[in-house]
Amino acid sequence: MMFGQGSIIASFAVVTPKWVGSDGTMSEEIDHRRGEARVAARVYTAARLALSALATSIALQPGYVSAQAAPDPWPAAVHAHYKLRYNGIDVGNLDITSTKAEKSYNVSGNGKVSVLFGAITWSGSSTVSGIVVGGTPQPVNYTFDWKNNRKGGTIKLGFKDRVATDISVTPPPQWHKDDVPLQPAHKAGAFDPVSALLMLTRADGRPPCERRVEIFDGKQRYEIVLSFKQKVKLPEVKGIGPVETADVCRAMYVPVAGHRDNDATKTYASNSNVEVVMRRIPGTSAHIPYSVSIPTAWGTGAMVTERIEVTTSAGNKIAFGK
Repeated sequence: MMFGQGSIIASFAVVTPKWVGSDGTMSEEIDHRRGEARVAARVYTAARLALSALATSIALQPGYVSAQAAPDPWPAAVHAHYKLRYNGIDVGNLDITSTKAEKSYNVSGNGKVSVLFGAITWSGSSTVSGIVVGGTPQPVNYTFDWKNNRKGGTIKLGFKDRVATDISVTPPPQWHKDDVPLQPAHKAGAFDPVSALLMLTRADGRPPCERRVEIFDGKQRYEIVLSFKQKVKLPEVKGIGPVETADVCRAMYVPVAGHRDNDATKTYASNSNVEVVMRRIPGTSAHIPYSVSIPTAWGTGAMVTERIEVTTSAGNKIAFGK
């Protein structure tokens, strides 16, 4: 989600190259409008990936326990609904659905952003499938389709043993003289953006804000690093009881290759103000992204929970949000 250059800083506000930059010749008004569009797009992209991850991560928790049942690591279904906001105003929505078989996972999601009374729109959808080995996601296929007022594009990745062997990016990335070249090694040992976030959110005994994961999104290789910032109180979950505190994580984007070595990249990489609130799933030891805040020069973008519904294989239901 949240820093510019490649795909999205994994769920938590690291924007990607397609959202970065200006030709420097635009008027102040046009630049501001584009700035608003960039913020909205970043919010959507970050949220899409973070939430795809959260939906499937629930199914991958080795310690998942319902509020009233015995350990049940494989929920039958997860549905997540989120609002996307810009400076406190609703600008879009995001819906995620995940399913889980014994040794495989699938996630699909779609969302839309509209700003300036529909003058600027952005929509996207993604699907990811993979296998689960020892509680660890292993991506097989990843697809991301996007469209705005003027154009659209698709990224497709095929993985084998955590190596991106099939890569298709349409339209192809533009070349810039300040590009940091991608090497074959950068396509190995990394996750796609969604599967990477499963690693960021899974329950493995570590605090939720002590995470670091490597990502290859088809355009660039980067890392997302979460570190602890503070704790906050959250509303109670109806029918389950109060949630006293949640962890607020600082999310940092660390570019490795495929990005532009310019001021925009350095600005995004140095942004320490992106926050991800990690909320414990009631009745479990797992945490999920509950909200994301992305301060920028044009305003603040945010992702907020509307409703999350979990159905276990035994038919038990957990729901929270509004």
